[in-house]
Amino acid sequence: MKNYLLRTSVVVAAASVMLSACGGAAPVGTTTASAGLYEFDEQAAAVARAESLGHACVFDGVEVRYDFPQARVDGCEQREDGTIVVMTGPENQPINPSPWYAFQVVAAEPQTVALEVLALERGRARYNPKVSTDGASWQDIEHSKSDHSIYFSLDVGPQPVWVAGQEMFGNDDYWQWVDGLAREYELRRFTIGYSAQGRQMPALVSYGSGDEWLVLIGRQHPPELTGAMAMRAFVEEMLSEGAEFLDRYNVLIAPNLNPDGVALGNWRHSTGGLDLNRDWFDRSQPEIAAVHTYLQQIVAEGGDLVYGVDFHSTWRNVYYTMPVDYVARESTFSQEWLQRLGAAVPYEVEEQASAAPGRGIFKQYMADEYGVHSVTYEVGDETDRGEIDTTARAAARVLMQYMLER
Repeated sequence: MKNYLLRTSVVVAAASVMLSACGGAAPVGTTTASAGLYEFDEQAAAVARAESLGHACVFDGVEVRYDFPQARVDGCEQREDGTIVVMTGPENQPINPSPWYAFQVVAAEPQTVALEVLALERGRARYNPKVSTDGASWQDIEHSKSDHSIYFSLDVGPQPVWVAGQEMFGNDDYWQWVDGLAREYELRRFTIGYSAQGRQMPALVSYGSGDEWLVLIGRQHPPELTGAMAMRAFVEEMLSEGAEFLDRYNVLIAPNLNPDGVALGNWRHSTGGLDLNRDWFDRSQPEIAAVHTYLQQIVAEGGDLVYGVDFHSTWRNVYYTMPVDYVARESTFSQEWLQRLGAAVPYEVEEQASAAPGRGIFKQYMADEYGVHSVTYEVGDETDRGEIDTTARAAARVLMQYMLER
């Protein structure tokens, strides 16, 4: 399979052509895949978006800021009782009601402020607030909820305090992560395609000795940070502990399929206004078209796509699989892997099998396009972070062992 190294530039070119055909902008502020650098100025883009919104979010010396990547504020007001209301609205509709929010609060003098995060339109209070003083270390904060609002108090002062629906991990973080893995494990790091706004989509490939492939993807839905945590732990465990597995199998790792939505703090969609995990058959969005192009090339060059894992977040931990009678090839693959995982961790492993022909979900696409099983690996929004890490690392070890026994 050495020719994959030679043809990566062709894949990127094809993805860029697809982007133009789908009406996306040409790549802006980016370099070629071979240059190995991410040069999109996310901070400048965030400032421009904040300026275009033009909200006046300053009340009695307290300012709400949203001029940074992943920020989401769609309006501010102050109630008669002094509560500052920070609003978040959907990027478009219809949409899954999972409102993301992220902002900073700063005050001229130390004080305690009452805050309400209000989800507009179809939003409902899903993500519990987290706070940080540096944007890196986060902690839960006491709060209450109604259908559409979250209420809490915050001690603020001249040093900005970050507030977000989950811990934040953005486009620059992904590139630092994949660059570090590429250097440490001598992997192929490249741009698998471009988003509608021209952001690069990072990818890694670990090459094995044969034609068999494992496909790992993530972040189709921007706010789903616990799924991203699981994917990072899963990948790191696989690379650090999977020498025998990696000697046999090729692994494609595409961790950030919706970089526009991540940067803009979208609730769920891409800037094309669609749920990317409903576009795998239409492939109308450049992000999905780019990954499809790469997978098609793998198959065209004799590659065998064996299995896929798509990382997400929802209300609880659950693994969505295809029914055993839907895909004839290794019909119990997912079930046997998850049974082994359940025996390896002290946590419940819940599997739900279902088919959705024509719906455009990745696992359905893998079944119908390539005749193989895959799983939607869902992590609960409030699952203990230690549990996420422990389970994901065990999932990687168990999957590798199972696949070595095939």
